[in-house]
Amino acid sequence: MTTPVMPAWQVWLRASRPFSLTAAFIPVTLGTVLAWREGYFNLLFYLLAVTVGIMLQIGTNLVNTYYDYINGVDTTASSGDSNPILVMGWLSPPAVIKGGYLAFALAALSGLYLVFLRGWPLLLLGLVGVLGGYGYTARPLAYKYRGLGVPLVFILMGPLMVLGGYVVQTGYWQWTPVLVSLPVGFLVAGIMHGNDLRDVETDRLAAVKTWSHIMGDKSEHCYYFLILGAYLSTILLVVGGLLPWPALLPLVLLQQGIKLTRMVRGGFRGNPALLGPIEPLTANLHLKYGMLFIIGLLLAGTGL
Repeated sequence: MTTPVMPAWQVWLRASRPFSLTAAFIPVTLGTVLAWREGYFNLLFYLLAVTVGIMLQIGTNLVNTYYDYINGVDTTASSGDSNPILVMGWLSPPAVIKGGYLAFALAALSGLYLVFLRGWPLLLLGLVGVLGGYGYTARPLAYKYRGLGVPLVFILMGPLMVLGGYVVQTGYWQWTPVLVSLPVGFLVAGIMHGNDLRDVETDRLAAVKTWSHIMGDKSEHCYYFLILGAYLSTILLVVGGLLPWPALLPLVLLQQGIKLTRMVRGGFRGNPALLGPIEPLTANLHLKYGMLFIIGLLLAGTGL
């Protein structure tokens, strides 16, 4: 095993892909804010829900790192953020998969306590979350390798997580959180699609079929749809009266979204290096957009 070039805790931090953890924090917080606007808020419930979401994301990242390496997707030729962890021998495969199991176990413990506090229906969301996270690249599902990563991530880390944050606080289910989740759902799917666009050739060599392979020449336009869909759905939610006008605050980031689409366009027009940073840059947009979305709802709720 190659000696790590950084302390062990930094290796594990990199393996957890911290830039991706906002994909769990934002939707859970959004669902919580929606509940707060209706007069429901419990800090303990919120902290437990965020813990569940983040541990599920870390578990998914580690299991994905393990199976991408085992299946020959992560090699010295690929460029994934966590690629050096196993390819360079900074951690062993058994250590990474055990770390994933531990993260899922911590998510399950926090989730079961929430089920005890809020009722068994939450168990259904928890089971879907664990199955969706583990089955991302683990067989028999391995839905990322079957070209289902983008649509299922949209559902799992958009509507289901926002709904989960809402139900934890209120104790009841309704469609509003599902509809309000659309902007963050589009962007989290954009993160996944950005990853697929960057790795399309290395995935092909590993005989892996992602959403980009299914979309073919249209995969470029799919990214445009996901990014611009976040802005458009926000506008429609406000125009339709489901959200107050301060929810339009994320529109100040329109230029950032347009810049990302131009980078993807350049990547498809002879400069593939532009696709390299698309995943983390889309994650950055997801974080900023989600935070401004949440701030807008908080401001509206306080009457400012």
